Parts: sequence; C-alpha cells; structure tokens
Amino acid sequence: MNILYLTPHVPNPTKIRAHFHVRGLREAGHQVTVATVERGADDAQHVQSLRDQGVTVLSAKVGKITMAANALTVLPSRLPLQSQLLWSEALWRTIQSHVRANPPDIIHVEHLRMARYGLRLTQDWPVLWDAVDYLSALYRQAARSSRNLPLRLISRLEAPRLAAYERWLTGQFAATIVISSNDLALFQAANPVASRVHLALTGVPITSVPAIETRARKTLIITGTLNYHPNVASVLYFVNEILPLIRRDEPDIQLQLVGANPVGAVQALASDQIEVTGFVPSITDYLGQATIALAPVVYGSGMQIKVLEAFLTGTPLVATEVALRGLDVRHKEHVLVADTPADFASAVLRLLADPDLRARLGAAGRRYVEQHHDLRATTARLVEIYQRVIAGVHDF
Repeated sequence: MNILYLTPHVPNPTKIRAHFHVRGLREAGHQVTVATVERGADDAQHVQSLRDQGVTVLSAKVGKITMAANALTVLPSRLPLQSQLLWSEALWRTIQSHVRANPPDIIHVEHLRMARYGLRLTQDWPVLWDAVDYLSALYRQAARSSRNLPLRLISRLEAPRLAAYERWLTGQFAATIVISSNDLALFQAANPVASRVHLALTGVPITSVPAIETRARKTLIITGTLNYHPNVASVLYFVNEILPLIRRDEPDIQLQLVGANPVGAVQALASDQIEVTGFVPSITDYLGQATIALAPVVYGSGMQIKVLEAFLTGTPLVATEVALRGLDVRHKEHVLVADTPADFASAVLRLLADPDLRARLGAAGRRYVEQHHDLRATTARLVEIYQRVIAGVHDF
C-alpha cells in the first residue's frame, strides 16, 4: 500500500503517534511518504534521520512568525487559530506535485493542525483524518486549570471554536480515528456521522523488560515532551505540591524529568535532587532504571503515552485518574491511582516501602500493554481501516 502521511510533528522517538505509525506501517511492508513542517533545527535533524532510513519526506520550514501570521488571519472568523497555524504554500505545492507523480492509495492526515491540507485532497483521494484526541476538551481543561495566564486566555478563545470545527471535520473525511475510548465517545456524542469515527489505539514495539536488579533504589521519573503545556502543568504540580510531602519521609529521594525541549519553568527546577535531562535517545532506558514512574496529569485528553511506556518497561506507576483515560486498568491491580497531593505522596511512599508490590504492579502493567498495544496488532487495525476507506465504505 502506498501511504501519504501528513503530520504536524516530524516522526521521531518523542512524537510517539507519528513515529510508531510510520514504523509499524513500514515494518508491515507498506510504502510511507511523510509530509510535515520543520519548526527548528531539531526538526531538520529528524527529517534527515528519516531520509537516512530510506523514508521519503516532504517538508517546508514554518517558523514562529509564519505561525503567528497564520493564526491572525483567522482571528476575526469562527475558525480555531490552530486550523491555519501550520499552513505553508510551499508544502502544499510539494504535496500536489508528489501525489500527481506518485498517486497514493490513501492519505493519512494526523491532527487538526494538518486538516486544511487534507480538506484540499478529499476530492481526488481517499483521506482519513487522525484527530488523535478531542482537542477542544483539552483546551477547556487548560482554560480552567493552567497556571499560565496567556495560555488560559488563549484556551478560552480557542475551546469553543475547536468544538464546532472538530465536529464539522468528522463529516468532511471518509473516516476519523482517535486514540482512546473516551475521545471516541466525545466525538460520537450527538454526531450525525458518528459511525465514521473509529478507535485506533497507539501501539508500541514490545521489547524486553529491563532486569529489576538494574533499577535505582529511590528514583522517581516523569516523562514527556516538556514544552507541551499539560506536561509542564503536571511537572509543576508534582514538584510544588507532592514532592515536599514525599521528602518528609524520604529526604534523599531523586527525581528525573525526562523529555525533550524543557521550558524555562522546568529547567529552573534542576538541582542536586532533580535532574532535567532534555532530549534523550531512549526514554525507555531511563524508565528501566527508575524505581517508580509518575503520571501526575492535571489535565489532558487522549491516551497518555507516558503510561504505556511505564507499563512497557515494567515500571510500577502512580497516576492520576486523568492520566488513565481510555485505558481499562484498575487501581492496585495495574497501577496506584491518586488524585490529591496527599494521596499521591502516600502512594509513592507505599511503593518505595514495598518491593513486592512494585514487582507485581510492574508485571501487571507489562501484561496489559502486551495484550492491548502491541505495535503489530495496532498496525493491522490501522490497515484494516485504510482498506475500508479505500473501498469507499464510510460507515463501519
């Protein structure tokens, strides 16, 4: 199958959805061309890395000034600012030239930010929209919960625009896929084209479990891209409200904040007991060394990849209820769930004191990801959806 994959994120190990979709499809024998935008030197390096692997990449540079100008063009309208944010005439011309010379069997459009490109392609090609998650729900949460005033104000403007636009988009594409059962329910609710929205779980390669002997004794870890506002909010919540409670009983506890592009507020947390790593080649290597993984998510939508990564490495996890949306996991069986600072700190201390519980939760999480998020199975599901779209079946 010849697939054109449009994504706002250059696929790389920190952009899990695109990275593993492309990897899974290529490993299954499909031809994948990636169309994306470059927003800086890191993106350019990732583009080159893909090309070195034999992936055809169509890209154009879109800087902050261009993004701001794009957003301003739709400010007087009812469209969300993000609907135009990553528009590039240069990329559009490159895409047009590519599809004429290399007709795709299907076009996969990831995220609302790339939907404008997809909308222009629906007349001539089978196009699937990968919404990923219900973005308007995330922005409603940010409008209420973010401690960043500019982000709260933008979210209040953006949330109602997103809600109307996301619902409209599901009627423009032959199929829409989402990352979690919670987002599926949100997209399908009172939607006349609900049957066009489908669940396509994110898969991860099932690798070997790190030996438990290699784990540090008192090291906590939070993972995620650290310029993404829900992740920043989670880190600040943990460090400011939960970590002091843990340190009352465990004053020598170590915390690792592992992820690319840490913003200034996260970098400022670095100390003898808090490590801010920035980009690392393998987050799972860090998880495999940690005592306990944490997902203190304050707000967010979709499925939290950080949870799957912890499960994959057999790392015992403490998480908020929000972090577990879309997952069929149970408190004390797969994970310890805690939604207040006191409860979260208590759960961490309990795990630190009980190696048998750590081992049991780690093994249960590993079994869960093997059963539900094996990349081979999720890729097969994605290809099945592609085939129905190509066949012209809209409702399935």
